[in-house]
Parts: sequence; C-alpha cells; structure tokens
Amino acid sequence: MATPQFHPLRIREVRPETADAVSVAFEVPVELRDHYRFTQGQFVTLKTHIDGEETRRSYSICVGVTDYDRDGELRIGIKRVRGGRFSNFAFDTLQPGHTIDVMTPDGRFFTHLNADQGQQYIAFSGGSGITPVLAIIKTTLEVEPRSTFTLVYGNRSVDQIMFAEELEDLKNRFMNRFVLYHVLSDDLQDVELFNGVLDQQKCAAFIENLVPADVIDEAFIDYARGHKGVAFWTGEEILDWYRGAGRKS
Repeated sequence: MATPQFHPLRIREVRPETADAVSVAFEVPVELRDHYRFTQGQFVTLKTHIDGEETRRSYSICVGVTDYDRDGELRIGIKRVRGGRFSNFAFDTLQPGHTIDVMTPDGRFFTHLNADQGQQYIAFSGGSGITPVLAIIKTTLEVEPRSTFTLVYGNRSVDQIMFAEELEDLKNRFMNRFVLYHVLSDDLQDVELFNGVLDQQKCAAFIENLVPADVIDEAFIDYARGHKGVAFWTGEEILDWYRGAGRKS
C-alpha cells in the first residue's frame, strides 16, 4: 500500500445535508485519479492553516467505490462541532472553487467484498458516523448483488438525519435488499423500539426483535455505548456482543 500523500484539490461543491452538516466534493485531476482510489469506509485528511497554524482533520468518504469509478466523485461529510476549530473553519470558509490540501485515502474500517457471495450485513450508526457507513452500504449493494444490508441509524430528530434523501433513494433502488430503521431520541415515533438513544441495549433490542443475530454474517458498529471507536465484526463477534447486552441467542 502506497504511503498517503497530500495534494491540492479544488472543491467542486459544498452541499448542505442538515443545518449543521455539509458534504464537500472535490475535483480529482485525471493524473491523480488512481492515487485517490479508495476502499469503502476509508477517510481522507484535510490540511490548512488557521490563524497561522497548520491544522489537520480526517473526514470519512461518503460515496461508493462504484460512484468514484463511474463519475470520479470524491465526497466527504463534515459536521459542525461546537468549538471545533476545523469544522467551523470548513463551514465558514470552504466554497466551490477553493483549493485545499487533501491526503490520499487511508483507513481499515471495511470488509473485503466478493461479487459471488451473498451476505447479510448490518450497521449500527449515529449522527455523522453515517458517513463511512453510507459508502460501505452503497458499495456493498452494487458489488454484491446477492447480499442484503440493514441500517439502524440513530439521531436526535428528523432534521438531524444526514444524507436522508440518499438513504431513501437507496431504499427505493434496492427495495428487497436494503432495510433502514431510524431511531430518534427527541422526535416521538409510533413504534417504541424506534424511540430513544441508540446504545448497546437498543442495538440488542433490534437484534432480538427484527434482525436475529444468528443470520448476521458481518456487522459494522460505530455508535454503541461501551464500544470505543468504530469496528467491523463477524457474525460470531456480534453474537458475543449481543449476549453481553444481557440477551440470550
């Protein structure tokens, strides 16, 4: 694997996703196209100077590998963080036509795909954690036509859901292969399971009631309490985690 390197890329689009989140698309020159080829779930690091000091932040790629191969689209998601130096700079400063240093993709939050296999995947994600998961879902559904994907996505309210339209488009495009459940902590929904915080107990409740653990081949976890950071787990590992939430398989 080549050592990641910075290159200046021109911003093609800054698109609002919610009141406090945007996605930023970059123009990748033909001569750099192979350098920025990525695996679903990877991130890029942006570098700039803020108040005279070099500042770097990493953001996950939110488009599928097939999108990049087809259209050359490289896009990341950025959520404004209160007091966040780089995220506030991005919101207040980045515009189409601007140039910023972008490191070539890195990261290992993914599983290898195989067009001949049929797997059942599930992801538990919250807030801006959807960014790498969206890339994983898009790529998986296109590369593995026999696989299915379930997403349990937690947010405070409907207006905080990042990439809401894209997720609905995926539901319509892959009606029999992509299932989406929204869990909201502030907006009341008719089904009690869909209300509250997406913590380990809530994830376990989904597994108990809607997605049996023993049929899950691989899982992506980035939001469950009690787990630090993001992780890719096999079906056996998700069973162990499920039992740890006080449930029996």
